[in-house]
Amino acid sequence: MKYLRFLPVLFLFTFHLLPFTLSAQQYFDARGLTYRNPEVNWVEDRMESMTLEQRIAQLMVVRVPLNMNDKQAKEFSEQMNGYGVGGVCFFVGTAERQVPMTKRFQKDARIPLFVCIDGEWGLGMRLKDMYSFPRNAAFGQLTPDADSIVYRMGEEIGRQCREMGIHINFAPVVDVNSNPKNPVIGTRSYGNDPERVSQLGIMFALGQQSQGVMAVAKHFPGHGDTDADSHLELPVIKHPRTHLDSIELHPFRRLIDAGVGGMMVAHLQVNSLDSLRPTSLSPVVVDGLLRKQMGFEGMIITDGLDMKGVTNTYGLGNGELAALVAGNDILLLPPDVPQAIETIKTAAVQNDSIRALVDEHCRRVLHAKYRYVVPCLDDEIEVPGKEHEAACKDIVADLNLNIDRRIDTIVERAIGAGAMPGCQVLVMHHGRVVTERCYGHLTYDPASPSVTPQTVYDLASLTKVTATTLAIMHLVDYGQVGINDKLSKYLPYLKNTDKESITLKQALSHCAGLKAYDTLWRQTSDRDSILRLVAASELRADNNYCYSDFGFMLLADVVEKVSGMPLDSYMDKYFYRPMGLTHTAFKPLDNGLDRTLIAPTEDDSIRGLIHATVHDPNAFAMGGVSGHAGLFSNAREVGMLMQMLLNGGELDGKRYLKERTVETFTRRHFEKQGNRRALGFDKQLLVPSKNAQTSFESSQASYGHTGFTGTMVWVDPDYDLVYVFLSNRVHPSATPNKLAQLNVRTDIQSIIYSIIKK
Repeated sequence: MKYLRFLPVLFLFTFHLLPFTLSAQQYFDARGLTYRNPEVNWVEDRMESMTLEQRIAQLMVVRVPLNMNDKQAKEFSEQMNGYGVGGVCFFVGTAERQVPMTKRFQKDARIPLFVCIDGEWGLGMRLKDMYSFPRNAAFGQLTPDADSIVYRMGEEIGRQCREMGIHINFAPVVDVNSNPKNPVIGTRSYGNDPERVSQLGIMFALGQQSQGVMAVAKHFPGHGDTDADSHLELPVIKHPRTHLDSIELHPFRRLIDAGVGGMMVAHLQVNSLDSLRPTSLSPVVVDGLLRKQMGFEGMIITDGLDMKGVTNTYGLGNGELAALVAGNDILLLPPDVPQAIETIKTAAVQNDSIRALVDEHCRRVLHAKYRYVVPCLDDEIEVPGKEHEAACKDIVADLNLNIDRRIDTIVERAIGAGAMPGCQVLVMHHGRVVTERCYGHLTYDPASPSVTPQTVYDLASLTKVTATTLAIMHLVDYGQVGINDKLSKYLPYLKNTDKESITLKQALSHCAGLKAYDTLWRQTSDRDSILRLVAASELRADNNYCYSDFGFMLLADVVEKVSGMPLDSYMDKYFYRPMGLTHTAFKPLDNGLDRTLIAPTEDDSIRGLIHATVHDPNAFAMGGVSGHAGLFSNAREVGMLMQMLLNGGELDGKRYLKERTVETFTRRHFEKQGNRRALGFDKQLLVPSKNAQTSFESSQASYGHTGFTGTMVWVDPDYDLVYVFLSNRVHPSATPNKLAQLNVRTDIQSIIYSIIKK
């Protein structure tokens, strides 16, 4: 399924997540001679070309000054590349200005630079001409079934970074926001539940890294439970280690397991870990806890070394030296680059172990550059186009749809009013399931099973568009029938009757003069006998629009006469089984569906409680398979069928219908006669009004259907939108129809449009 295809992409860039420890690896050819792989060759060649000072500088990522003109940018580039710094970090400006500076900096660099940004909620956090997503706290309101929205956010931010030549984005924030007095984390956090913070952080990191941009989890070992800002002072955390393990450290441990590329260490004093030094400068925390105990093999990056949490205690150069000794790979934002280089050089000359640390971390930085920077060196660096802003807005619309509680309010009110015991609501936008909600129970008994995504409903008249119409479309595709053919061409029992001239197009559009309904089941319980009764039924005086089940009973028989297969077998062969629809079937019990998953319908005076057999009495009399009713399914699988139509007849790389056939069947053919219907599908009213069968906001291009049991599906090509609502509103009685009286289905649809349009 197209909307599940994000899952494989999690593994596309796993080479970025490998440990940066290849320098010692040796390989042997068939003759037993040693050689190194290309990555090791690249790293070692650059190591050999650098002086000690340049190796130290490779560990530093420097702040790009604000508001530089071209001359100042040239001077900055020459100076920083003269030192041989490892990277630059942009903080404020515009994308228009950043792009040419990035090009200049990379052009002047002897060894490719890491280009970094701190864009937690998008590049707009730093660049005023780029898009800003809502803060993480908004995404923290998502239910677990919608976590893929956070993946898409990370993916889109990564895509924009890549286009702008950015290799590292210092995100996601995975601090657990457990202190309401925290002055610096707050809405930057996903929330106060360590596991939810973990899961959302993983989604963001994997999405961003799928685009070849390193994600950096921060602020290790956890900045969420502080009442001070490390930009201004050194926060103190007094929790015992057991508390840290269960709360603060949990997200970082989970992101390590998921393969996050980088980890940023905060400036904190965590007494249970190291009461003498800030965490960022503590070998106990960085090398001992993060690298050795927790097994992190990616890049370790300090928080900004120009922050007061370090500079209040450590003089220029000393903080950088302490950070190196602690085990950090990247020394972020040293306030005085030449002083930092000199301090570390002096220590390295005097102490071989310091020199070894410089080489170890320089190699780690170069390995990371080989994986994140080198593959992009020939890429064009440019400002992301408007399509990226549109993609961002789609993600935010999907976010808003999932955290908006108005749909919940409507459904809960309807359940409380006895309009239905439960329901499924599914929305697909741009080919993805963006919300799938389940409410209530299968009956009003609170002990009955809760509605789940696997719950199966009697679709009632949705059968017309999820079975019969699709089958006729398929036959049209293969030239076995034509929409202008007469039904009697395939149904000999209609010849020499007043229905002999009815065409498929008329039957599909409900303008064949057929009766709306009749209780045929009272006269016979045999399928062929019911069809003979339809053939003998009184024809209306005109063929103006009149919604009729009879036409679809006849159309299903056309499918059987032409194909040699009954409707259910035909649909199984050509649609349901190829699409992998395991919960879509006529006669559900005969097709292996679990009775406990099927929502009951009416408690009928004749049949008793109708459960797992079709509710419609005429379809029941016909053996459970008819063109107008009888199909059972759930919202997810109905959504797949509708998405196939929205895609022009294709789903997941497989074509089921020709695009021109979909276009033919989803447009009106009798509009001049005042008939709003397409072929099989319902349409928006010719003059939209409120309290109609679809919401006022749906477009004239949209199409769908409703069902007597409390079902609805609607597709809107203008908004690339699929909406499915399934319920058993007829339980325990079909009257009164409170679901329709309360406008539940259309009011929910209106909310969806209000969010998507906005």
